[in-house]
Amino acid sequence: MSSFLRKALRLFVVLDEPAEGTADASAAANSSSKTSEEKAQPVLSAAELDKYERHFQQLFENANLPGPDYFEFWQTMEALEAHVPDEGTRMKAAFASLQVQGLDKAKLLHTAVQYRDILLQDKVNFEAAAQQKIQLEIGGRQSEWQTLKQQNDERLRQIAQLQQEIAASEKRMEQLQREIEQEKSKIEQVQRGYIAACEAMIAKINNDIQRLEQIL
Repeated sequence: MSSFLRKALRLFVVLDEPAEGTADASAAANSSSKTSEEKAQPVLSAAELDKYERHFQQLFENANLPGPDYFEFWQTMEALEAHVPDEGTRMKAAFASLQVQGLDKAKLLHTAVQYRDILLQDKVNFEAAAQQKIQLEIGGRQSEWQTLKQQNDERLRQIAQLQQEIAASEKRMEQLQREIEQEKSKIEQVQRGYIAACEAMIAKINNDIQRLEQIL
């Protein structure tokens, strides 16, 4: 059954097997010649293939129905493979050997559907568990990411506002600097005028004092 599962998996996935030596060139050539459909197939490592093979093997064994059925049919198919290479002939031989144990075509097909439904339910369970793990492992991080993004957006908004305020302040500072220089120039001009007038008055009085002393 294990070999059957591995073959079944290989039908729909690509085994990621690293090539060695001269096989590298052959592998590269095979890879380049793959169709787009083949390239779209999922790629599994050897370890992943072994893991899923064991999982489905255990799943089928746990769900093994009473009497000969699809499960025993494929076990018989595997046992006959070395002696009967043709799959069609092997199917007929396997079915004939199980007919004596009570297996008929209707039961074979019915149990095949049952095993398929078991796999479908396992898939549903797996996806539900995966979603739960996503919520546990990723949900918190996504929430933190969203919070940090909102905080950064708010900080960027504040930075933009501060930059506007700084630009406005710098503009006002330039205006104030011009006004300071203008007022300072006016004050200095008045100061110079006053000092000149005051010194002229002092000089006039000093001159009057000298004249009065001489004349009177």
